[in-house]
Amino acid sequence: MIVWQYGKKWQLLLFLVLAGTTSLVNVAMAWIVTRFVVAAMGRDLGLFIRNVGIGAVIFISVGILNWLLVSCNALITRTVNVRVKAIMIQYIADDRPLTANSGAMVSFMTNDLKLLEEKGIANELVMSSNALLFIGALGGAASFDWLTATAFLIGNLLPAMISFWTQGTVSRAARAWSTANAAWTGQLKDFLAGLDTARTYQANGVLKARVGGLGQQLEQRLFHMTYLTAIVAGATMIVSSLCGMLLPYGVGIWRIIRGASTLAKFMGVLQLANSMRTPLLTVLDGINQWGAVKPIKQKIQAVQALHAAKRKADQSGPRLAGGPLQLRDVSVRIGQKTLLSHLNLTINPGEHVLLMAPSGFGKSTLLRVLQGEIPLASGAYTIGGVAVEEVPRTRRRQYFGLIKQTPFLFDDTIRYNLTLGAQFSASEITAAVQQAGLSQLVAEKGLTYRVGENGRNLSGGQSQRVEIARALLRRRPVLLADEAASALDDRLARQVRQEFLTGPETLIEVGHQVPVAVQGLYDQVIHLDTAGKNGVSKVIEPILANT
Repeated sequence: MIVWQYGKKWQLLLFLVLAGTTSLVNVAMAWIVTRFVVAAMGRDLGLFIRNVGIGAVIFISVGILNWLLVSCNALITRTVNVRVKAIMIQYIADDRPLTANSGAMVSFMTNDLKLLEEKGIANELVMSSNALLFIGALGGAASFDWLTATAFLIGNLLPAMISFWTQGTVSRAARAWSTANAAWTGQLKDFLAGLDTARTYQANGVLKARVGGLGQQLEQRLFHMTYLTAIVAGATMIVSSLCGMLLPYGVGIWRIIRGASTLAKFMGVLQLANSMRTPLLTVLDGINQWGAVKPIKQKIQAVQALHAAKRKADQSGPRLAGGPLQLRDVSVRIGQKTLLSHLNLTINPGEHVLLMAPSGFGKSTLLRVLQGEIPLASGAYTIGGVAVEEVPRTRRRQYFGLIKQTPFLFDDTIRYNLTLGAQFSASEITAAVQQAGLSQLVAEKGLTYRVGENGRNLSGGQSQRVEIARALLRRRPVLLADEAASALDDRLARQVRQEFLTGPETLIEVGHQVPVAVQGLYDQVIHLDTAGKNGVSKVIEPILANT
């Protein structure tokens, strides 16, 4: 059960106790009905008045129990949702490949987890409480007239066959809907982000057709899933009505005619019949719906297993103690596309290296490979003779700083975007601000100034400087810089490069168009697209495949 695996055990046990008590109260209500029938048939006013008092207590108890059940249900739902979201957030933050489709993950975190709540968490609680109601009603009915109760049981069990026959079909339809929903979310994200480009080049019609087509496909998948569920529910209801009413009514009346039972007992069984039939149908329908969330649950379990394995590896893997950074015959593929091919590279500690190649050559991908965030398709990557993929992710990530070509800023203060919540002294922050050329901005706005969504309250150059200061603040052993000075004016670009080149860190910078005079400042200038040309101080063989 999802609620048992991801919730708190005591909350679920309390819920089951309350549901079980509600079931017993339902039996007590049926007993009151039999007493009313006895009082009516015996014209006993005193018995009737006593039963009214007992019935009032029972009805008040039902109201209190229902309130407690709803409250406990809400508590369990909140607990499980928080736990599941925490697991997925942990996976996204620590384990999810950077090359994975972000649209699919957004869809999972919104639509799929909502489906898990409705057809998984809530459904399990409904099935659990109704199963206890059914058991209590069956026991109570058997105490009145076991043969009539058995007839009700048999008639109500027959619809179970329909549910089990159709569960696989509904589950497949749910998986198809989930896939279509992920595609829709991803395209919708691109659609909204690229509206200005589409309008500029009059591509509105194409975009509308593409997104509209995916929307139609999504709705068709949803309709198919809902249609199948409705067919199953309808067929189950028909079989239940025929076999769950005509059969037991006939047995009950026959028992009264034969003198084997009484009208009062039959009325007691009849009172509990709905507490057998309705809960049983609810449980069967819940089982059918629960199949829709199996793929979601399996994904969460896979994420947990992956995180547990990586956490265990984090505790026992080797450390990076420095030494030459080496790539040997490395190839990288993302999906079916080869981005880097047969790359060899050696960089010694403390060296300042410039990697040059045209746009689209895979320079940014190479930095992610060096960072250890993109796995190798083949070849070996070592630092100081230690295979990087064997190094625990936490230790590996502490080894590298990264300055991205397109900086990303959180919708928070300048201070938070520099520190990302970590603790640094005021002097460390001030030094990083000065080195990155942010002193004027901080003097005008202050470190508490909110930069807006993705830095919209800052200029492109200011955002780039925040990205640079973030890396300089940490002073990691290896600094990876992707076109770090591309958004800066010449004066500030020289200042920032001076900070890079005078630091003790190993610097690996990639660039597209870097002046020859600036190239002379580096220990190595490696042209990834040529060999032995343009004054290259050192080349790599064989070169990267141009993708």
